[in-house]
Amino acid sequence: MQTITPNTIPDYHFLLIPQGMGVEWFFDVARAYFDRFRPTIIADFALVQLVPADVTLAVTTVARRDSVANLGVQLAQLRPDALFDAVTRDTPEETRAVLTQRAERNEPFGVPLLIAQPTPPPGSTLLPSIPTPMVPTQSSESWITVTPVPPTPIPQPTPADPGNPIEPIEPTPGSLIGG
Repeated sequence: MQTITPNTIPDYHFLLIPQGMGVEWFFDVARAYFDRFRPTIIADFALVQLVPADVTLAVTTVARRDSVANLGVQLAQLRPDALFDAVTRDTPEETRAVLTQRAERNEPFGVPLLIAQPTPPPGSTLLPSIPTPMVPTQSSESWITVTPVPPTPIPQPTPADPGNPIEPIEPTPGSLIGG
């Protein structure tokens, strides 16, 4: 088991937004942080259990003050070697400011890194991300997001039998439900 410090890059990085927080905490509050560091987004620790013990991992969480201690205990029970990075503020605006500041300073865990990450290529803001467990291993130019569906064959009309002409359907006299 390797231990990790907040000034190093882990093998796996997760961003935990606990259930009940709402999607706006990700889409609005943590957007800049996600765009910069590309952590794997999780709502509970189920995926953390699948990470092998011989790799390092860090979990950054956006949590309320009343639940952050419980989340830390849950992670410590699963992976005592994991870095638990809690971002706990009173309002979404304060949380957004902290995460945006981390993204601007290239400090995923709130402190300067020992080894600086590479700078983005000219004209881009994206950097290489910390990997996600069990990424597809296909060697292709792009990600497959939908399984291709074979085209449905178009039914061909059958030729009418000249000896048995088809009669047109006529409306039924009277009411369909009786009466």
